[in-house]
Amino acid sequence: MKVLLAVSPNYSIFMLNEEIANIRRGYSDFTKDVDWRICLPLGILYLAGTLREAGHEVHIYDLHKAFYECRNSGYFQTHDLQDFFREQWGGTLKAIKPDVLGVGALFNVSSTAVAEMSRWARQIDPAITVVLGGHYPSNQYKKMLGKQMMCDYAVLGEAEDSFRWLLEHLRDADIKDLVKKHPHVVDQHSYMEPLKTKAIIHDLDKLATPAYDLLPGMDAYLEESLHSQRMGSHLFAKTRAAGIVSSRGCPLMCTFCAAHATHGRQYRMHSVDYMMDHIDWLVEKYDVNQILIEDDMFNLKKERTIDFCQRLVKKYPGRFSLEFPNGLGAWFLDDDVVGNLKLAGLRSITFAVESGSQYIQKHVLKKNLNLNIVKEKVQILRKHGINVRAFFIVGFIGETLAQMEETVQFALNLDADWCEIKVLTPLAGSEMFDLAVKNSYMSGETDEHVYGRSCLSTPEFTAEQVKDVQYDANIRVNFLNNRQLREKNYVEAERTFRKLLKSFPHHIFSQWGLWQALKGQNKHDEAQEALRRLAQLAQSDEQNQKWLKRYGIEWSECSVGV
Repeated sequence: MKVLLAVSPNYSIFMLNEEIANIRRGYSDFTKDVDWRICLPLGILYLAGTLREAGHEVHIYDLHKAFYECRNSGYFQTHDLQDFFREQWGGTLKAIKPDVLGVGALFNVSSTAVAEMSRWARQIDPAITVVLGGHYPSNQYKKMLGKQMMCDYAVLGEAEDSFRWLLEHLRDADIKDLVKKHPHVVDQHSYMEPLKTKAIIHDLDKLATPAYDLLPGMDAYLEESLHSQRMGSHLFAKTRAAGIVSSRGCPLMCTFCAAHATHGRQYRMHSVDYMMDHIDWLVEKYDVNQILIEDDMFNLKKERTIDFCQRLVKKYPGRFSLEFPNGLGAWFLDDDVVGNLKLAGLRSITFAVESGSQYIQKHVLKKNLNLNIVKEKVQILRKHGINVRAFFIVGFIGETLAQMEETVQFALNLDADWCEIKVLTPLAGSEMFDLAVKNSYMSGETDEHVYGRSCLSTPEFTAEQVKDVQYDANIRVNFLNNRQLREKNYVEAERTFRKLLKSFPHHIFSQWGLWQALKGQNKHDEAQEALRRLAQLAQSDEQNQKWLKRYGIEWSECSVGV
């Protein structure tokens, strides 16, 4: 059977159209924009490997990557979103002519884009079978099948075995009855069955190797992906970064997270042998020199973590930079673990702290991370010369504005190299999402929300207040209190702010940071040019002038020499 596995855009139709409008006016705003860079679709690659192993003809198309490329090429100066779907997506469907379309849908924020993909597929070929899988359909399949008619089938949870089963029986005369009895597959006739559950695969080593080789344009993922260009990483001159997943499931009970709703709370691991075979193949096939381990809780087992590091160093001494895009658990980092990670190539680490309020940690998030431990771990990492980043979120249901300020103060005092400070967007499958729906805290249609944007208003705060807290915190923590500037590490600071300006050329505080970094290096001509650009940004935007005044940066200082 010919199967097309498609990666949906990571954002809603609303957001896609908004970005096209931004492109046409030549403006990219750090307060509103999102990072459009591509990410390696590991879930789809695992599924593709499984289906190919079962004898199916498998093709992969990444619509998010297609949007990214059209965005950068100037396509949207003369084309709209319907042109994009007709020409890019429709052209792919016509060229491949699949029997089955499988669409991976990550979160509810991309569901309207998934619906549009399905609509175009049915319009081009009414006989096509549309199957949805991934986080969103696993948690919202009743809504999708009951109201929106977005698909013929949804595969719940970890889809490798269930999707393969569906393809084996798709043409059977009694497929309707078979699906009704299957615990992890639903259709229009069975989605209200009470015993449907999400599949969990216990023996991960039995899975086929992810089919990286079926992904068109693999070099772009290796060299241009979001995670291969992480802020603060000390990368090689030419980075070729590939993602892998070494475990599934997370035992934590965090109320804002929805990973358990797809992968469960039981922690399951690939063996270190499997991981090494996987890495061997990536090195041989793609000359990879950076590994992105995208687990939710890679370092849960200390012995396994150290075993992996030591085997990697023994076989590939000095070859790799090692990254953990989803962060590492602070509880399980000690001097021994950190030392081995450093030898294996760890140069930059992320802590998922979430809140700087101990009360919120215990009573709202149920993560109950001891914040004193975080500070202790930062000192261990500093000892080993590792760049430290941290994730924070503001706007939790049950959080006050004063507790959000506790988070900001904690971030200011943490001495991290960079802090990603986000606004909570409740994800389907999480306790926070259920609470927001129950109390009608979310504004607008939940399927059109943009991940990281303020959409919640509770008795404690409004969406606009949280947005202001987030923006203010980002400026105070990452720019005005930038660690590299404070430590007079001006070369690294210059690299950081230049990278930011490449993505957000109109962000005035990135420009201010670049100016400070250049002044610190006594690069007089370049510093003067950076100051000139800073003045341009201030003069051209009244809001920029207000921001500068808010943080005590004199307007006259920006006008010198202009």
